[in-house]
Amino acid sequence: MNGSDPRVRRHPAATALATALVLMGGLLAGAPATSASVGAAASAPAVAQVESRPKPAPDDYTPRGGVKFNNPLAAADSRRRIIRHLLRTVNSVPGKEKIRIASWNFRSDELADALIRAHRRGVSVRVLVDRLNSNPDNRNDTFIRMTKAFRGDKNRKPEMRSFTRRCVSSCRYKGGIAHSKFFLFSRAGKATDVVIHGSFNATDLASHSQWNDVFTVRGRTAIYDEFVHVYDQMVKDKAVKQPYLSGTHGKFTSYFYPYKGEGTEKDPLLKELAKVRCQGATGGSGTNGRTKIRIAQTSMHGDRGKAIAGRLRQMWQRGCDVKIVYAVFGNEVLRILRQTNRGPVPLKQIAQDFNLDGVYDRYLHMKNMSLSGVYAGDSAAEVTWNGSANWTSVALASDETVMRIFDPKLRRQYSDWVDWLYANPPAYTAQEQAVVNERRRAAAARGVVIDPYAQMELD
Repeated sequence: MNGSDPRVRRHPAATALATALVLMGGLLAGAPATSASVGAAASAPAVAQVESRPKPAPDDYTPRGGVKFNNPLAAADSRRRIIRHLLRTVNSVPGKEKIRIASWNFRSDELADALIRAHRRGVSVRVLVDRLNSNPDNRNDTFIRMTKAFRGDKNRKPEMRSFTRRCVSSCRYKGGIAHSKFFLFSRAGKATDVVIHGSFNATDLASHSQWNDVFTVRGRTAIYDEFVHVYDQMVKDKAVKQPYLSGTHGKFTSYFYPYKGEGTEKDPLLKELAKVRCQGATGGSGTNGRTKIRIAQTSMHGDRGKAIAGRLRQMWQRGCDVKIVYAVFGNEVLRILRQTNRGPVPLKQIAQDFNLDGVYDRYLHMKNMSLSGVYAGDSAAEVTWNGSANWTSVALASDETVMRIFDPKLRRQYSDWVDWLYANPPAYTAQEQAVVNERRRAAAARGVVIDPYAQMELD
C-alpha cells in the first residue's frame, strides 16, 4: 500500500471533485421536463439491445474489439454487459500473463474474486485506485481483501508479482486525482495486448446505477505498450517531468493526462472543437450538409465548463446539429447553452430518483463525443472521442485517458446511443414529482435541505 501522507500532494481541487455535488446543490439547475420514463421494455438502438444470457464464462473467452454500453434501467443482461465482458476477459487470462487495472474506485466483489483466482493460477495482477476510495476514513473491504490475497508471492520474478497501490493525488503529477479507468491484459483467450478503457469504474455502482461505456482494442501492441508505460509510471505515485503523453497509431490516437508539461498551452478539447466547421459536410456525413455532434458528458462546470459551453453554443448557432445528454451541468453552463439566437441547444439530463426521496440515485456517467461532418479539413470525417475525462478543470490535473478514433461504424454506435438516451430520459410522472416536492418541503421545515445530487460521484 502507498504509505505517503495524504496531505503532501492532495490538491484542494481533488477534494473538491469528490464533494462537488454536495457543494453545487444550490448551483445546478434541475432536469429539463420530459414526458416518458425509460425501462426494460424501451427500445434501444441496435448496439444496446439486450444480449442473450451467456453461459458461465469459459476459460477460452476471447474479448471482441469495439464498444459496449450498459443501461442500469434495463434487464440484467443490459445492466451487466460491461462487467460481464470484464469478468469473462479476466477468467480467460492464462497463467504467466499479466493484468493491469487503473480504476478511480474498486468495489466489485465478483471482479475481485476473479482477479484473486487469476493471481492464484499464476497471473500477475496489479490494481491501482485513488486513495480517497480506500483509507481509514473510507474503508474499502473489497480492496483490502484483494490486497491481502496478493501478498506472499515473493518466489515470483519481480515483474510477475501481484499487488495493489493507492495514489495520493494524481499518480503522475502534484495535484488532481487518479481518475483513469482502464484494464490491460497481455493475453485473454486468443487475443493479445488487450486494452479496455472508458467511463466504467470497477464498482457495482457502475452497473446498477450508471450509464457507462467501454471500448476494447486488441492486438495493437503499440497502444498496449503506451498504456503499460503510463501504468508503470502511475504505480510509483511520483510526479513525472512530462505527464501529458499522446500517440497516434492509424485511426487511433491516445491521450494521457495530467494535461501538464510541454504541449499543454491550450485546452485540449477546445483545440479539437476549433477544428470543426458546421457547414459543408459531404459524402453522406452529417445532417443535410451540417456537421452532426452527439455528446454524453457527466459533468461540465466552472470556468473550463463555461468556455466549452461557449464554443458549443457558437457551433450550434452556426448550424451544427448538436444533441447533449448529461448528469451534472452548472447553472452558468446551462444558461450559455439555453440562451442562443437559434433557440436552446438540445440537451437532456439523464438522472433518476428511483425511490423518490429527492436524491438522484441513477445517472449518466459517460464522457464521450462523436462527430460526423467537417473536422480538421475533412468534409466527411467520422470520429469519436471516449475516455474517463469530465469537462472540468480538475480533469486536466488528474490521471485521465482519452482516445480519438476515426471509424464510421463506431461513430454511428455512439451517436445512436446518445440519440436513444435523449429520446428516452428518466423522468417523473406528475404524481411522482408531487411526492418528491412534498418530501423536500417536509425536510426544509425541519431545517434540512435535500441535495438532489448528494449521492452522485463525479468519478
